[in-house]
Parts: sequence; structure tokens; C-alpha cells
Amino acid sequence: MSERTGTAAPEKPAAPGGQAPPPDPNGGGYGKSARILSIGIASTGIFTFLYLAFASHELSPAAYSRISLLWAVMFVILSVIYRPIEQLLSRTIADRRARGLHGHPLRVPALIQSGFALLFLIVALALRPQIENDMFNGSSALYWILVVGVLAYAASYFARGWLAGHERFDLYGGLVFLESTSRFLFAVAVAVGIASGQDAVGLGWRSRRSCRCW
Repeated sequence: MSERTGTAAPEKPAAPGGQAPPPDPNGGGYGKSARILSIGIASTGIFTFLYLAFASHELSPAAYSRISLLWAVMFVILSVIYRPIEQLLSRTIADRRARGLHGHPLRVPALIQSGFALLFLIVALALRPQIENDMFNGSSALYWILVVGVLAYAASYFARGWLAGHERFDLYGGLVFLESTSRFLFAVAVAVGIASGQDAVGLGWRSRRSCRCW
């Protein structure tokens, strides 16, 4: 009996549960997706710096300080109440996909995030005089930009968790890129004379929350 020559290619290990591993939603283009994600993340820092640079040039020191405070307060709030939900959602979806399970429960993360958003709204409304007068020097516009911006940003962080869990890093990067550039355009509008004042610059935060990409 003749022997076969050569070595057979090793079989690919089966996914847990005996099911085939989930297909790559990016069509194998993880390198391209990683580049888009890197550009999106890097653009956040770059355009945030440009946004604040334009704002400092166009606004008075007092008005610029209130815009900077708005930026800082919103960043802290978003990181505390929404970032954990993004990570929970992405890890839950990724784990279920790795085990070959279909259907990804979104109700629990959505309820938790909605609860945090509602709690923020209650606290913000209860402390409106302190926030509006002590933090923003009586500017009701900046107060409402903060409130509406934080509430609207819930959709962005939920979308980020969903996209990351499904390994749609290209769309994740595109979402972050559009958010950062849309805010910057409001500062440019003030610089070229289309709009004016701290309220117009501050609206850049709200526009960032209104830009969605799936």
C-alpha cells in the first residue's frame, strides 16, 4: 500500500458549542477598519484642540472660561454615566457572538443607560439655579446645552457599544470623526462671521450629540 506524500493542512478549531465562528462583518478588512477607527479617535483630540483654540480667539476670556467649563463638566459626566454602558454592551455582544449565540439582548443596557440619563435630568433640573448662575454666570443657553447635550449623547454611546460588539470598527471610527468635526464647525462659523457669541460656540456641543452614524 502506497503512502501519501506531504502533510495535510490542519483543521481550523471549531467555535465553542460546535458551531462555526461568526463571519467577519468587515469582509476581512480589519486593517482598513483599524485605520478608520484610529483616524476617528485621533480626530477627537485634534478637533477638540482646534475647537477650543478658535473659541479662545473669538471669545472674551470670561466667555471662553465658561465654554471650557462646559466642555470639562460634560466630559466628566459622560465618562461616568455612559462609558460603562458602552463597555457592558460591547462585551456582552462580543461574548455572545464568540459563543455562536444569536440575538443580543439590548433591554438591560438600555434600561440602565436610560436610568442614568433620567437621574442626571432630575439632578440637573433640581440644581438649575446653582448650575446656571454659579457655573455659567446666568447663561440659560449654556445650561440647556449641557442638559440636552448629555441626554442626547446617550444614543451615541449606545451606538458605540453596539458597533464595537459587532466589530464594526469602521463605522465606530466614522461616528467619532463626525461628532468631533461637527462641533468644530460651530467655532469656525463664529470665526468667519456666520455666527457670533459664546452661545453659538457652545452649540457645537449640542451639534456633536445630534450627529449619528450607523
